[in-house]
Amino acid sequence: NRVSELEDLGKGPWVDFSSSFVRDINEWKKVFDSDDPVAEPWPHGIKEKMTPMQKSLVILAVRPDCTVRGLQDVIRQKLGEEYLEPPSFNLDEVYQDSTNVMPLIFVLSSGADPMADLLRLAAKFDMTERKNAVSLGQGQGPRAEAALNEGKEQGMWVILQNCHLAVSWMPKLEAAVEELDPEKVSEDFRLWLTAMPSKDFPVSVLQNGMKMTVEPPKGLKSNLLRAFAGLDEEWFEEAGKQSKECQHAFRKMLFGLYFFHGLIQERCNFGPLGWNIQYQFSEPDRQICTDQLKIFLEEQDPIIPYNALRYTSSEANYGGRVTDADDRVKISVFITDFYCADILNDEYKFSPSGTYYAPKFTNKEGYLEYIRSLPINQEPEIFGLHANANLTVAINEANAILQTANSMSGGDGSSDGAKSPDQILAEQSAKYLSDILPPFDTEAASAKYPVDYNESLNTVLNQEMLRFNRLIVRVRASLADIGKAVKGLVVMDANLDDVANGILKNVRPGYWMKVSYPSLKPLSGYVQDLAARLSFFSTWEKNGHPAFYWISGFYFTQSFLTGQLQNFARRNQLAIDTLTWVFAVLKKSFGEQKTIEKPEVGCLVYGLFMEGARWDDDAGHVEESLPKVLFSSVPYMHWWPVEKDKDPTDMNRVYLSPLYKTSERKGVLATTGHSSNRVMSLLLAIAERHSQKYWTKRGVACLTQLDN
Repeated sequence: NRVSELEDLGKGPWVDFSSSFVRDINEWKKVFDSDDPVAEPWPHGIKEKMTPMQKSLVILAVRPDCTVRGLQDVIRQKLGEEYLEPPSFNLDEVYQDSTNVMPLIFVLSSGADPMADLLRLAAKFDMTERKNAVSLGQGQGPRAEAALNEGKEQGMWVILQNCHLAVSWMPKLEAAVEELDPEKVSEDFRLWLTAMPSKDFPVSVLQNGMKMTVEPPKGLKSNLLRAFAGLDEEWFEEAGKQSKECQHAFRKMLFGLYFFHGLIQERCNFGPLGWNIQYQFSEPDRQICTDQLKIFLEEQDPIIPYNALRYTSSEANYGGRVTDADDRVKISVFITDFYCADILNDEYKFSPSGTYYAPKFTNKEGYLEYIRSLPINQEPEIFGLHANANLTVAINEANAILQTANSMSGGDGSSDGAKSPDQILAEQSAKYLSDILPPFDTEAASAKYPVDYNESLNTVLNQEMLRFNRLIVRVRASLADIGKAVKGLVVMDANLDDVANGILKNVRPGYWMKVSYPSLKPLSGYVQDLAARLSFFSTWEKNGHPAFYWISGFYFTQSFLTGQLQNFARRNQLAIDTLTWVFAVLKKSFGEQKTIEKPEVGCLVYGLFMEGARWDDDAGHVEESLPKVLFSSVPYMHWWPVEKDKDPTDMNRVYLSPLYKTSERKGVLATTGHSSNRVMSLLLAIAERHSQKYWTKRGVACLTQLDN
């Protein structure tokens, strides 16, 4: 798709680009397989004829994980090398450049706290006793206003922390900043603000202020160094001293705890592969676990209560932050690698590479020496992830940059003979309108598929049509109005403006998504997907219940699953809550048959994808992903209900893979009692050499749709 979109640019190197790409596919494959696709020779020397921007577009199409490097070349040529190197943070220089009416704004990031640096600066300029810090939140507005008034008169430093938590007070902050007059405010007065990125933060304050951000140390090594450097040496030497065994166990398990802390923090970098929700694990979590470890070991010596320690760490202290059910499974799995009897053995390693382990019994400096010897950049294997996880991180970073750039583009001008926004809106709205079928005739469908005690899928079909009709009506009406608005026949309102913006920037309009199924696709992909879903249900309504179902096409997938269970329960006169699902992945050749018979029990489904692993068709089990292949399709599956006490599945030889609607994985609890994203758990066969724990750490999950 991206290669063909390059040809749509229509001039320079993009003329006939798709055809030449196909002709030279073997040469382009070398670029794709290369560790450095930017340096790799491109077919017919085309790279040398391109500008850095054109090269970065090709990299985006062929190897999106290297897009950032391509963009760096653009910046290097246009602006210079210095714009690629972040300036060293010097708060003293920032202060010297500031004025008494210019807010100094710290844009916070996870794990970073500028207060320590700010306090040191205050001490340097004798402002320690002349500062007033207010942590904003509910009811703190009056305190902040009083601090501002006092600070302006007496020349104090006013520090307002966590401005993002006081959304309702932000207009007053904006007014207070606008009223600052250099003639009336003391020269020593400074207003320091800290806030997480927030759309509610006043734009005028940002424009008038000096912005700073401090990134916390990144990487497992930095995390461990920070943790051990902060240990009180006397406390460390005295802990567990009542017996040699207790002291040995304490130091081994303390290192394991600190490693666990760093691991679950750094795992956030891998997006949904790491955690479904990006949690803010903090140092107080680690500290309370440290205190509990010391208490448990000293009070119960010589017994080590592994289960109790695991519970307090993964379920109570750290686990108290973890709200997603699948993430709770992950964190309870990770802690077993560190709070276990094996960690007391000097030969025990934390990962297959053998690089990471709890060092032999030594003093604090010995542990720090070992930590300093660790590699700066850790590989995904230490997190239990596949090497492809690094590609996921790189692609997510590139997508975030491009989305930010896209959101900042005006989209209201044209040059060099390009189409005007009005032309694009007229053409694309007409095209999308022709792609989307008119609303379903629900009355005719209800007559053809009436409520039937023995066929619950009749009700499922009718309900799905009603849900899609809400979306169809909104989509088609807004697209038709866009066409009229371009001609001046309709006045643009906020909703139409949102849709027009989406068309110009190829993003899903929020106006549509309010009544839509979950999707992360760009607008062009979303319309194609919606058209395919409508075609699926139109065929179902016209030709009768199909022999196999596109599981990805449902608006509310759980209704289909419940309908299947109801049919089985009523046919066999069973209670529906006594049933469970059995899953069988069929051979790929099954889906290639010209005709597929409907199974006597259960249903045949297709359209699933697997992330973090792949299905091995020959071996018939979950296997490692192929290099550079982030998602793989799952063959047709046969799902059928069975009574729980008659379930033939060997639970020790399957992986409970979550099934999500989108790759974002996280969702909210809907009024139906279901997650807006999670569908169910699939039981997938695994090889003898692997365990559920192995694939859980891999972050393996199945999806009903991809992002593009």
